[in-house]
Amino acid sequence: MTDQNMLTGETVGKSKWYNAIDPVTKLLFILDMALLSFASTNLVIEGGLIAMALVLLLFSKVSSTTFKALGFSLFLIFTMLVIQGLFYSQNQTVLFSIIGIHFYKEGLLYATILGSRVLVIILASGFFMVTTTISENAKYLEQSGLSYKTVYVLMSVCYILPEIMANMRKIQQAQRVRGTNPQKTFIQKLRSVLPVLIPLVIKTLDQSMTRSISLQLRGFDNPKRKALKGNNHYRLASVGHYGLTIIAVILIGWKLWTKINGLF
Repeated sequence: MTDQNMLTGETVGKSKWYNAIDPVTKLLFILDMALLSFASTNLVIEGGLIAMALVLLLFSKVSSTTFKALGFSLFLIFTMLVIQGLFYSQNQTVLFSIIGIHFYKEGLLYATILGSRVLVIILASGFFMVTTTISENAKYLEQSGLSYKTVYVLMSVCYILPEIMANMRKIQQAQRVRGTNPQKTFIQKLRSVLPVLIPLVIKTLDQSMTRSISLQLRGFDNPKRKALKGNNHYRLASVGHYGLTIIAVILIGWKLWTKINGLF
C-alpha cells in the first residue's frame, strides 16, 4: 500500500457494470434492503432479500474477506438457533428433540428471522465492499463537497482494520518461519495474538500518522487544491438517490406505523 493509494488509486482493468453505480446509491440500496428485512417478519421476503444480495455478490466478484465474514455470521446464526430454540421466552410448541433436549418452534422461527437479517446485511455490505474501492469513495465524497480532512478521516477509519489484519499476517508468517510459535490449535492461535495485540495497534496507528504526514507534504491538504476527479461515469445518480431515499422513508414510516398500532 502506497501513501497516496487512499486518494489517488486508479480503477484497474475493464470497467464493470457495478462501476456505473455511484457509492451513495449502493449505500442507500444496502440501507433499503436492511430496512425491509427489519420491517418484515415473513421468511419468504427474507429469503428473497438473501437471494437478491447473493446474486448481486456472485455477479460482481467474491473476496476471501466476504467468505470469512459469511462463515462467522453462519456460526453466529447457528448459535442463535440453539439458544433461542431452547430458551426463547415465548417457547410453547416442541418442534423436535435431541437426546432429551427439546427445541421449540417459536424460538427457532425467531432465530431464523434474526439470522436472515444478519445474512442480508453481510451479503449486501459484501457487495459494496468488493465493488467500491476506498479511493473511489474518497474521490466521490470530495467531489460531493466534503473537505479533504473529513474525507481523510473517514477513509483512515476504513483502512485501520485491513492494516491490522495485514500486519498480523506478517507477524504470524515470521513466527512460523522461525518456528518460534506453532499454531496448530485454537488455543495456540489465541496465545500468538494476545502478546502482539497492543504493539500491533500502535504500529497501525503509526502507519496512519506517517501516511497523513506524507500526504500533507505532497500538498493534499492545500485549500486551493482541486478535488480529485474520478474515472467512473455514474448513470442516473440523482434518480437513484431520490428514489432509494423515498423508499427508505416509506419503510421507516411503515415500521413506525406498525409499532404504533401494536401499542393500541
